[in-house]
Amino acid sequence: MKKIITMGIVLVLGLSMIACTNKDESSMSQEEIKQESSIEKEGTKQDITSDSEVSKKENVTKEDEKNSLEKYIKLIGLSREEIIDAIGEEPNVVDEGGLEFLSEDIRVWFGEDGKSVNEIAIYNSDIDFNGASVGGKIDDFKNIFGKPVLEDNVSGYSNFDYKGLVLSIAYDPSTDKVVGASLIKEWK
Repeated sequence: MKKIITMGIVLVLGLSMIACTNKDESSMSQEEIKQESSIEKEGTKQDITSDSEVSKKENVTKEDEKNSLEKYIKLIGLSREEIIDAIGEEPNVVDEGGLEFLSEDIRVWFGEDGKSVNEIAIYNSDIDFNGASVGGKIDDFKNIFGKPVLEDNVSGYSNFDYKGLVLSIAYDPSTDKVVGASLIKEWK
């Protein structure tokens, strides 16, 4: 009988030890869950911040591109439909089959095939030509793009080689003020 009582006490103590251990593990699990949740929340917060930062960077990039020469370089070679879609405006038809986009303050002309953009004339003074702009002086362009590959001081234009394209700058020869710029697909 003593053996049965002793076994009963051992069994009760054993069960209570197991119950206490499970309770501690369960408390620990809940604590771990809380920590993991806070880490996940922090991670989510960091991800949101990261996404927000990425979004801001994309907006800055888009804003920078909006006023950069690179935006117009990407338009060279597009078809009539593609350029209308890219700019998102119905253009006015201008001389020699060109198109004028008032929102961008540009005009485009198509190559000999009449199908792809060959020249873009830019009149917008907000466009950044690597530090120079329409409305500035021709010397600003010469300082940035170097010696012109072709120049006519009487007619008032200077052509520069720029990334395989011709960057033609028109200016008033009496004031040296730039009145427009054109990107032209390299001619043969």
